[in-house]
Amino acid sequence: MKRLHRTIGLIAGLIVAALFAWYVVRSLRGHDLGVYSTPRAIIGIALAALCWSAGAPLLALAWRGMLSALGVRKSRRELTGIIGITQFAKYVPGNVAQYLGRVGMSLARGIPARALAVTLILETLLVVAAAIVVGVGTGALSEVGLQAVHNHGAQLALIAVLVVFAIAGLFLFRKVAPALLRKFTPRYAPALDGALLPSQSSLVRAFVLYCLMYGTLGLGLIVLAHLLLPEAAQDGWLLIAAFSLAWVVGFVTPGAPAGLGVREGLLLLMLAPVYSTASAGILVIALRIATTMGDVLTLIVGWLIRPREQSATGHTTSPSA
Repeated sequence: MKRLHRTIGLIAGLIVAALFAWYVVRSLRGHDLGVYSTPRAIIGIALAALCWSAGAPLLALAWRGMLSALGVRKSRRELTGIIGITQFAKYVPGNVAQYLGRVGMSLARGIPARALAVTLILETLLVVAAAIVVGVGTGALSEVGLQAVHNHGAQLALIAVLVVFAIAGLFLFRKVAPALLRKFTPRYAPALDGALLPSQSSLVRAFVLYCLMYGTLGLGLIVLAHLLLPEAAQDGWLLIAAFSLAWVVGFVTPGAPAGLGVREGLLLLMLAPVYSTASAGILVIALRIATTMGDVLTLIVGWLIRPREQSATGHTTSPSA
């Protein structure tokens, strides 16, 4: 059985690698890459890639807090390894393969199915909410960004309302579900023994970490802009806002692997009032190169730090973080 699992994993990995290669070729086809070969550009792309790769440990830290609030103890190292390996599957069209892979690895590492489902749902809602809060908040600090936020206010408001209702619905479900099960299907009531949702403090902490994640990723774009376009007037708040809002739109757009095309289009639109079309195009393509490199780096780190063995009790033999 283990050999079968390894074979399936190898086949899945090869498929993802092939899709990733196709994605890279498609992203860079027709672009003059000479502008990205200067020392300043290489340094900028490398620093932006490092900022991008910081997202995985921040996600893992937030996930660990929510799991701990549900009584599931896992190390930062183990969770970072899971996220680092499985996030690479986002290059598979559909935006779901990374979650399927994460579910499979998490269950194999002894994370209970209920805690896993709850934390993944909450993570999805909170990262979207954080992107909107950071995007709108930093956009309001920039005159150009405020106008961009205003132009897309209807879409952002709709996403925000849906997220708020979903989170509120989960908290309402926590209040009423046990009573409903005990009344109508008492034999299933034990399924809700223990905490149904993480504590509010763990959710707040996770939300803050997600906001910090967008700030870190936006910082990578700022560094990239300063090194690639030193002569252009820079608006750091606009760059963070544009990145956050473009990310959330790409995330909720079905079918686009890693937001391919969707995020670039919105970034170009939001950056147009500050940068020329040529400069904005250079910056956007450089960002895509940097995020791709960051994903490769995250995959390598995740593979290196993943726990190698697991005991019968479900605890890994790797050192805890």
